[in-house]
Amino acid sequence: MIAFLADAFVKATVLLLLAALVTVFLRRSPASLRHLVWTLACGGVLVLPLASALLPNWSLAGWPRLDVPVAFDAEQITPPAPKPGPTPAAPVVPTVAAHQASSVPSTTVGEEPVRWRLTSDWTALVLPVWLSGVGAVLILLAVGLARIMWLDRVTRPVQDEAWLILVEELSLELGLHRHVRLLQAQGPAMPMTWGIRRPAILLPAEADAWSAERRRDVLLHELAHVKRHDFMIQLIARIACAVYWFHPLVWLAATRLREERERACDDHVLRAGATPSAYATHLLDIARGLRAARATSLATVAMARPAQLATRLIDVLDTRRRRDTLSPRAALPAWLAAIAVVVPLAAAAPRVAQPAPASGSLDTIPRIPAPRASAAASRRPSAAIDTLRGCSSDGSRRSSHSHEGDGDVVTLSITVGRCAVTFDGDGKFTFNDDFSDIATLASGGRIVIQVDYGAHDRRLTIQRGNNGLEHVYKIDGDIRPFDDEAKAWLKETLTFLLRRTGFMAEERSRWILERRGIQGLIEELGELTGDYTRRIYYQAAVESGKLDAAGYERLVTMAGQTIDSDYELAEFLIAVAEKQPLTETMQAGFVTASKKIGSDYERHRVLKAALSRPGLTPAMEAAMLAAAADIGSDYELAELLIEVNTARPIDEAVRPAFFKAANKLQSDYEHRRVLDAVVKRTGMSPGMLLDVLTSAKTLNSDYELAELLVGVGGSYVLDDALRPAFFAAANNLGSDYEHGRTLLSVVERGELSRPVALAVLESAKGIGSDHELSELLLAVIKRAPNDDAIRAAIRTDAASISSQYDRGRVFEALSRD
Repeated sequence: MIAFLADAFVKATVLLLLAALVTVFLRRSPASLRHLVWTLACGGVLVLPLASALLPNWSLAGWPRLDVPVAFDAEQITPPAPKPGPTPAAPVVPTVAAHQASSVPSTTVGEEPVRWRLTSDWTALVLPVWLSGVGAVLILLAVGLARIMWLDRVTRPVQDEAWLILVEELSLELGLHRHVRLLQAQGPAMPMTWGIRRPAILLPAEADAWSAERRRDVLLHELAHVKRHDFMIQLIARIACAVYWFHPLVWLAATRLREERERACDDHVLRAGATPSAYATHLLDIARGLRAARATSLATVAMARPAQLATRLIDVLDTRRRRDTLSPRAALPAWLAAIAVVVPLAAAAPRVAQPAPASGSLDTIPRIPAPRASAAASRRPSAAIDTLRGCSSDGSRRSSHSHEGDGDVVTLSITVGRCAVTFDGDGKFTFNDDFSDIATLASGGRIVIQVDYGAHDRRLTIQRGNNGLEHVYKIDGDIRPFDDEAKAWLKETLTFLLRRTGFMAEERSRWILERRGIQGLIEELGELTGDYTRRIYYQAAVESGKLDAAGYERLVTMAGQTIDSDYELAEFLIAVAEKQPLTETMQAGFVTASKKIGSDYERHRVLKAALSRPGLTPAMEAAMLAAAADIGSDYELAELLIEVNTARPIDEAVRPAFFKAANKLQSDYEHRRVLDAVVKRTGMSPGMLLDVLTSAKTLNSDYELAELLVGVGGSYVLDDALRPAFFAAANNLGSDYEHGRTLLSVVERGELSRPVALAVLESAKGIGSDHELSELLLAVIKRAPNDDAIRAAIRTDAASISSQYDRGRVFEALSRD
């Protein structure tokens, strides 16, 4: 973890210093361009660790090498003095510790084994300390977000038509297509904005007394924040501060980002025609008289913070400053430049020195003189029975690790119980046909295979000599002939490594298929460890083309029982779904295996692959949708349901399972996306539409419900079957604006029938906004048939309008009709 954080620190420092240098050169450029540079820098430091893990290393000479320090201290324990009395002579056992203790050979009889005490070092605290810092910053951010969610819920929307008309006009002027909600606090509050999908602007209670000029300038400033997505950018910067809380340059970058953001929005206002002196006065009055709501400073975009005001006022009054805005096309070169910097920086790694020659190995240390024949004889039988099969027989903890290089350098290592197995290859090499030995090795290359059994160790060094490959085989440092016993040891060791690490799994599985057939490969599966290795062998069986339907069913069942990794199991099941039609028996095993996958993303991938295959029975399709309903991520579940809706018909047998899964979506946005996809497909049955409207009643967001109903009302005829469900859902809308536009979509669809018109007018009684209600009634007068019942209903609705202007418009239109 220390090496990871240190690497991230160095790379983030390089990136932020480069961004600072760029902004120095751009000090005469528009603030929007400098803001983009800091935005890319804050996003880049978040991308760097992920990109470093995914990209191949780019070795650079001179790049700092950040080795991981040892996380413990070793202290030798002095054995207690032996009790007096005669003791039999013990055979001499040479140990590396003896060499380290003294360079003088010793043959002391009865020497006690060396013992060590391991004490944890400070490095073990690095991860919890870093996580504590990340958690502290994120908690502060979460408190701010919770505070604005509470404000969003309790603050009343602005009802004044002058404000609403002004915000619509300014949105059009800025080219802002998203609907922006205006909220008004009950007391003094700093103008601020928040929200990504449904942005909101908060105004103080005294805003109604502002002049028209101040209203326009404040709204232009806040709408510029919305157009530029400043709320989302601020969240990214705060997350970067959380991850790099220990890095002062990241905090400085976030501060500079905030300052340039406000300058860029000031430039928007001034470019729109505001007088600099008047706008500076507005900023000063607002900063002096208003404060941001408590606990919102980290999560909102406020208009005028006192700490930044002095430099902003100078910049506002500076007539020489460039105030250009930045279009997406103009920003593209900056994005490309950022990618060109971040990708190589993420891949940068120190150039590792070549392995030391063989003469520098431990085997060159002067050895203890060879013991007498009786001692040697007593040692050889123990070495002769060394085997990897008994490594974990003592019940000790089992762990394994493997690493593969870029083809020239390969390192494999495994620890199982008391045995440690390593394979170090430097230079290109190939195995022989049965993977029991090395067949070829590049000139100058070397391979070292070593097994430490605890009491003994064996080591084989393979190098290229004048007459081919040379094998130097040692047991406990003594050179032994590379005979049949040594070859059998090498075969066992290589087989053990290949089974445990998955190295060369594809090649070896193909060899097993060719030599031993599909049954031999299935038998080999029982010897494998590691989900990646198992998946490669399973997949080789699938791609062999030698399996019948029963074989596929057996493999799917075995994979679900033996592969624990969500990714590896998903990869295998997808390969099966793409290779083989799913029989009824296989479908059942497929569903069972997919339910074992805990990752929402991986389960989505598997079920998508299965549901896109032809030949699924309705019962099995329903079972797969039932398995999909357990997906916890709203996004993944919604994506799957949309893909299913696009790929195959939702018939009567599948429809209940489909909408049951859709109703489990907690996110109103994702729920609406699924229902909207169903509404837009061709060949919709009345039953499907009725299920859509029934499901829509569970949407809590007025905007999402209105979006869906507008799609239904503008596309389908509301007959006697659909009309009650449609207007029941419309009556759930609490927003007058959303309610009004939903009913307006029905009116403007075409010629309005009498039953639909009366239903619209009945639902319109729930609209409290004079403007929204009058606009709807005028549309009904224009399109509805001239019917006494309809005219009476219009008069009844118009009578509830309190605005004399809007009520007069309705009655005037009614009298002309």
